Amino acid sequence: MSNKPEVYNSREDRQEEINAIRQTIIEIEAAFNQHDADELDRHFAQNAIWVNVVGVQLSGWKQINETHKAILEGPLRNSYARYTVDSIIFVRPDVATVHIRQYPTTSEGKIIENGQGSLAIYVMVKEQGTWMVAAGQNTIVQETHVSGE
Repeated sequence: MSNKPEVYNSREDRQEEINAIRQTIIEIEAAFNQHDADELDRHFAQNAIWVNVVGVQLSGWKQINETHKAILEGPLRNSYARYTVDSIIFVRPDVATVHIRQYPTTSEGKIIENGQGSLAIYVMVKEQGTWMVAAGQNTIVQETHVSGE
């Protein structure tokens, strides 16, 4: 197995990577809304670092998963969100920074106007053909207007 980063040969290759990252975010959103920590955390690298909305740093998959299980079964058990990708910037072909807006929703998926949302940044790495969250931070923001809605 080579550690050599992938080289993009065309715009189509780059678009495939963008689509794969967007699909990962869709799966993360679905797992959050199902309150399924194991499904959510399958998208995190084993050595990931995560800083949650209250500023707690979690290190490694196990600690992230234990924390997600506790909060998704506890204080966030009735919380739902819609994730939108604001930007994807490739640092190199196998590393990307992704900004994600998270809007609070009802269990039916309707955005809660003036609800407390957040803005997250994910540092994603492509490992064995799969995009994973290697690091991230989630920050609370008050205003949660969605353009076009």
